[in-house]
Amino acid sequence: MTFSEILNILLGGGSLALLVSVITLKATVRKANAEAEKAKADAEGVRITNTDNATRILVENIVKPLKEELNATREDLHATKREMASTKREMQRLRKAVEAASACPHSDDVGGCPVLFKLRDNQKDSDGASADGYSGEARYRSNRDKADSQGDCANESDANCNIRGQPP
Repeated sequence: MTFSEILNILLGGGSLALLVSVITLKATVRKANAEAEKAKADAEGVRITNTDNATRILVENIVKPLKEELNATREDLHATKREMASTKREMQRLRKAVEAASACPHSDDVGGCPVLFKLRDNQKDSDGASADGYSGEARYRSNRDKADSQGDCANESDANCNIRGQPP
């Protein structure tokens, strides 16, 4: 065997093996790259799925209860506004009634108008006044000074007969 034959055998078989191995290696690299791209795509899909699940959990556990609480608070606010408007109307009616109390026919009596008396004497609950702010004396003060118009007190021994029919 000559040198050229030896080289021919070595290089001929080796170049064919080298060629086959390069082609096989390129196919393996392509396959590995395709698998890597597939793994990246799968990882991206998992990341998107996880993000969707986290968003859904966030919406269900946090956003929906907060929306419900906000709606309940809004309803309470509207109810409070309605109640305040009603209270304001009542206060206006009370203010008008108190202002009109000076024109009460009982305001010139000795005892005065019971409404005005209650408003003026509200601070004197501790000096013998009853729980409603009227003492027995103040409640019937104006009636006691008037004459018995019916004359039905003649046979009664009660000294304060002018308050007949009035609650005690």
